[in-house]
Amino acid sequence: MDEENKIISIPGGFLTASKGRKVLIGAVTILVITCIITQMFVQFAGGPRDELIDLSDQIDADLQNPPSFDGLPPFISSGGVFEPEKTIFTIGLTISGILFMIVGIDFGIRTHRLLNICSFGNLRKLCNFASSASALIAGISLAMVAKYPFDEELLLHIFYALTIFYCAFFWVLFSHLARRGIEDDSLTWREYNVASIRKYSLVLVFISLVMTVNAPAIGYIAIGAFFEWMLLFTTMIALLSNVSAYDQGREISFRNHNQ
Repeated sequence: MDEENKIISIPGGFLTASKGRKVLIGAVTILVITCIITQMFVQFAGGPRDELIDLSDQIDADLQNPPSFDGLPPFISSGGVFEPEKTIFTIGLTISGILFMIVGIDFGIRTHRLLNICSFGNLRKLCNFASSASALIAGISLAMVAKYPFDEELLLHIFYALTIFYCAFFWVLFSHLARRGIEDDSLTWREYNVASIRKYSLVLVFISLVMTVNAPAIGYIAIGAFFEWMLLFTTMIALLSNVSAYDQGREISFRNHNQ
């Protein structure tokens, strides 16, 4: 297999480098702050949030133990049930969802151009397409999940929530597979390798995803909620590890393996 050292310049997308970086960081910041603020209402505002939440009317009547909660569980979604946090939840998730869709398209364009410069083949380009598609679906689902609070539309809420979880994981995974070994192998953040941060974050995202989906199903509500918050933070860390893609124009040395 032939190898050739090349000096390449990191290409741009349809956003400028500074705007792309701001949109990515802004989307992450808005989402995290929205979830924290609304959860503070859930935990400390009291009132109907501490009363019995009965979901039996949304589940098959033949189910022996229909779900009910003694007060709102500490899931992120609990912030979208009562006012005023419901309005904050809806606005914050909708804005972050739109921004993530913009980031997904722009990041996909940047990666596609980078792969062309590096002469990579269809496999990496397919990963890049899957990453962009996952970002778009995750963004749409973020905006939709707020419209269906779990106390009113449980099944639709679960559908969109699971779509967000899985698409967020695949977004990070496929973007990593598409860009691995290219522009950020030599970059560090506080002496930690950026590519390694993304790899470890991916492992934590996967573990958190599995526990978030399965723990509540077997009755461990608090554990499921804890890992849902872990899923949020680890996914955001993994996404922020891609900020180096917005170092537009930075020259890097790349070893072409003719893949």
